[in-house]
Amino acid sequence: MDAANITLTDAPDAEALGAIRQGLDQFNLAACGVSDQRPLVLLVHDPVTQKVVGGLNGRTSRGMLFIDVFFLPASMRGHGLGSTLLRMAEEEGLRRGCRTGILYTNSFQAPEFYRKHGWREFGNFPSDPPGTSRIFFCKDLGN
Repeated sequence: MDAANITLTDAPDAEALGAIRQGLDQFNLAACGVSDQRPLVLLVHDPVTQKVVGGLNGRTSRGMLFIDVFFLPASMRGHGLGSTLLRMAEEEGLRRGCRTGILYTNSFQAPEFYRKHGWREFGNFPSDPPGTSRIFFCKDLGN
């Protein structure tokens, strides 16, 4: 095999990302016979402008719910909306056959929110700025 050309970028195009995803999907299908990855997105719209101002972005795959990004503006926090979104994601994960949920947050973000909703910490790693950490959570969605 000829030497591969490697590009380092922080701005990949959709085609390049798609090639990586498609390659992994094909490998996984050949290895385990399952190809069921699907996005799971909950969009929160401003009640006046209808612009998307927050929400939850994740995916489901082979029995697992992954929550990647979860954000609500400060004005929408503390009224149960976040709990509703998290519950909706968990319920949709269950409908799609997921048994487990996985996510991470930062120590300055929302670890107590996830604990309150039954998520269990399974990893905690120092990150920047000093004194903060990334906290990894999982949840048995059957409970």
